[in-house]
Amino acid sequence: MVMDKVLRFLSFILWLIRCFLSIWIYLGFLLIYGNQKFRLPPITNQLLLQSATVIAKRIRQRETTSYDVVRVHIDRIRAVQPFLNVYVDERFSQALAEAQEIDRILDAVKRGQRGLPNEWSEERAPFLGVPFAIKESMQFPGFHNSTGIVARKDFICTHTATSVANMLKAGGLLLCNTNVSEGCMWFESRNSLYGTTNNPYDLTRIVGGSSGGAGCIVSAAGVPFAIGADIGGSIRLPAFMNGIFGHKTTPDIVPNDGQYPPHKDFHQKYLLSTGPICRYACDLQPMLKALAGPENIERLLHIDVPVDLSKLRYFYIDEIDADFVNKVEYDQKRAHRRVVEHFENKYKVHVIRLRLTRLRHAVSLWSAMMVDGQLSSRDFSLTLGNRTSYINGYHEVLRKILFRSTHTLPAIGLAILEAVPNKYNKRFHELAHKFYDEIQVLLGDDGVLFFPTFPVSAPVHAWPCVMNTFDYIYCGIINALGLPSTQCPLGLDRKHLPLGIQCVAGRGRDQLPLAVAQEIEQTMGGWVPPSLTSLI
Repeated sequence: MVMDKVLRFLSFILWLIRCFLSIWIYLGFLLIYGNQKFRLPPITNQLLLQSATVIAKRIRQRETTSYDVVRVHIDRIRAVQPFLNVYVDERFSQALAEAQEIDRILDAVKRGQRGLPNEWSEERAPFLGVPFAIKESMQFPGFHNSTGIVARKDFICTHTATSVANMLKAGGLLLCNTNVSEGCMWFESRNSLYGTTNNPYDLTRIVGGSSGGAGCIVSAAGVPFAIGADIGGSIRLPAFMNGIFGHKTTPDIVPNDGQYPPHKDFHQKYLLSTGPICRYACDLQPMLKALAGPENIERLLHIDVPVDLSKLRYFYIDEIDADFVNKVEYDQKRAHRRVVEHFENKYKVHVIRLRLTRLRHAVSLWSAMMVDGQLSSRDFSLTLGNRTSYINGYHEVLRKILFRSTHTLPAIGLAILEAVPNKYNKRFHELAHKFYDEIQVLLGDDGVLFFPTFPVSAPVHAWPCVMNTFDYIYCGIINALGLPSTQCPLGLDRKHLPLGIQCVAGRGRDQLPLAVAQEIEQTMGGWVPPSLTSLI
C-alpha cells in the first residue's frame, strides 16, 4: 500500500516535470517550423498504389514488367528521400539488372521458348520481381550493419540474414536498407550516423522504431513491403505511426539470425520476432510464409485454413492503467470502439471488455523478461560498444552535456537503467511467466483480443523522451507474453495522423489476427496515402 502511494507520488512529480519540458519542446518546434504544412511529392504512378501480391500477379501475366515496377519505386524513393531521410544503403542499379533478367526469362516463357524455372513457380516465388526494403540492422552483403552505433560505422556485411535470404528466394528484389533507432532499442528512428527519419504524414513527427525507416518507406509508397523485427513493438509501432500493417509473429517462426544486436536464447524464445510490414492486409500471410521458409512455417499448422470470423471469441482492452503510462486519447478510443461495434453487429458476437490487473505491472514484466529475471544487466552497454567494450552511461551523460557524446539520450538512458540493480526482477519474471500461461488459456485456439497499439498519434520529434517514455509498453507487453499481434490502420485523426489497433491471438494462431486484419481493412479503409495522388 505504501509502495503504491510512493509510485503515485513519483508519477505525479514526473508528470509535472514532463509537462514543463513539453511546453519548451512545443515552443521550440513552433519557432523552427511555425505553422508550415509539409507535403511529400504526389504519387504519380498507379503501380505505387498496388499491393505486392497484385504486382506479382501482373508481372507473371506480363501485364507489366518487373523493370518498370522497380524503376517507378526507385524514382519514388529518390523523390521522398530529401523529405524523409529514410534509407541508408541502396542497390538500385543491381535491382534493375535483376528485374531485366526476370523479364527476359518470363518473356521467353510466354513465347514458348523455354520453361519456367522450378524455383520461380508461384508457390516458391510468390513475390517474383517485386521490390522490397529491410531495416539496417539486418545483414546483406555490401550493406552497413551499424544499427546507428558510431562504433560500428565501418562495418560492412558479408552475409545475408536468413529472413532476407528467404524473401529473395521468394522472388523479391531488395532495393535498400532503412534507418533505425540507435541499437534498435527506442521508438524514434534517430541516431548519430544517419540522422532522423521523418513521418510521411507530418515531417515534424516521429516514424516509430526501431523499424521506423522500414515503416516510413512502405507508407510513402517507396516499396510495397519491408521486413522488420520486433522485441518491444519495433514492427507494430512504426506500422501504427505510418498508418500501415505490421505483424509480430509467434516467436521462433521466422528466423532471427543475421541481425545486430545479437539476441540471447530467451529473447528468441519469448520476445523477438521478425515479420512483415506492408500497406495491404492481403500481403501479410504470403509474406509471413515467405519469411519463415517452408521448414518453419509448418509450425503454424493452421496458417492456410480459412478463418470463420463468426466462430471466434472476441475481447478488448481499452487502455493500460499503470504508473508512468499515458491513457489512450479520445480519437484512438473512438476508432477502437468502431471496430468493436462492427464485429458485434456483423457477426452477432459479444466482445468482452477485460480488466487484467497484471497489466498494472506491464513495464516491470517486460523489463524482467528482457534480463531473464537477473538483478541487472549491461548487455545494451556492450552492444553500444560493438560487443568489445562497455560504455559508461554516466560518463556519456557528461559527454552529452559537453556535446561530445556520439550516443542518443534514449540509448544512454537505457544503458544506465539496465545496470541499476532491481531486486524485484526475479519476482516480476516469475509473474510474467504466470501471466504468459494465463493469457494463453484465456485466448485459447479461437480468441482474438483488440488492444491499443499506442495511446496517442505519432508524437513530434524528441517528445517521447519527455512525454511518452513508457508508452511502448502497449506493444512491449505482447512481446513479454509471446503472442502474435497484427497492427491495423484505422484511418486518420483530426490532426490527419494515423490511428491504429492491435489484433492479438494465442500463440501459434497467427492466422486469426491476419484474417481479422483483412476484415478491419475492409471496414475502416486501411492505408490512407500520406501524399496526394496525381496519376499519369
